[in-house]
Amino acid sequence: MTLRCTLIGVLFLLFTVGAVTAQTPQRVVTVNLCLDQMAMRLAAPGQLVGVSYLSRDPRISVLADRAASIPTVRATVESILTLRPDLVIFDRDSHATLKRLLRIAGIRMLEVKWGASIDDAESIIESMAIAMGREEIGKGLIADMREQKRQLTWNGAPIATAITLQANRGTAGKGSLMDELLRVAGFRNLAAGLGIPAYGRIALEEVLVNQPGLLVLDGAANANPARATEFVDHHALLALAGKTRLVSLPIKYSICAGPENFEAIRLLAAARP
Repeated sequence: MTLRCTLIGVLFLLFTVGAVTAQTPQRVVTVNLCLDQMAMRLAAPGQLVGVSYLSRDPRISVLADRAASIPTVRATVESILTLRPDLVIFDRDSHATLKRLLRIAGIRMLEVKWGASIDDAESIIESMAIAMGREEIGKGLIADMREQKRQLTWNGAPIATAITLQANRGTAGKGSLMDELLRVAGFRNLAAGLGIPAYGRIALEEVLVNQPGLLVLDGAANANPARATEFVDHHALLALAGKTRLVSLPIKYSICAGPENFEAIRLLAAARP
């Protein structure tokens, strides 16, 4: 009965929404934290009518305050169509079934690649700005990002080795966004040097053996202690005391590729020996 009611509700919304035109959208929805944050920077007042619930979490969202005034949406057809959007923005490798239903409803969509670098972020911002009719705002945002990168990029040889430690002893290896941020700030990424992929793991013993010059942690990672984050207080890390600099880098500055990355670079640069 529940499934039947859900399907009936979806069909009703599909019927009532109808086809939309390709004019400048007035009601934009995003369902991805990273795209939420780009859309909030680009949108005209009142143009963005739905963002993911994650965008209100101040631990991972740099625009949580701004998101508080925008309705939140789940990645379901009912949740999205209730907002009567005329543009929904997705990353291109997710939500295939949802996209199919929205196409049936005649909803215009923009699919962009996942942002894994600052250059990717610029490309995504450009695509979103055009689709939202906000080209000039997008150009200004990209120009500002390029200028910040120019000013912050370390142009000499790497001055130290760095390693990022995350929950479940995860780390950011070769090809990750953090790998780029470390390089821009003047560090050599230990994980990349060890051949660890973009989203890999590293044993604490490996960290101790390699004696990195900088250890990057999210200082709030163990605010609510759990096995996944127990490494933050692990006694083994005490062996690095006096030899390794420690920087607390809030995850919200590096979880998405975008303008917030430059705050991460500033924090990393401030930790250079």
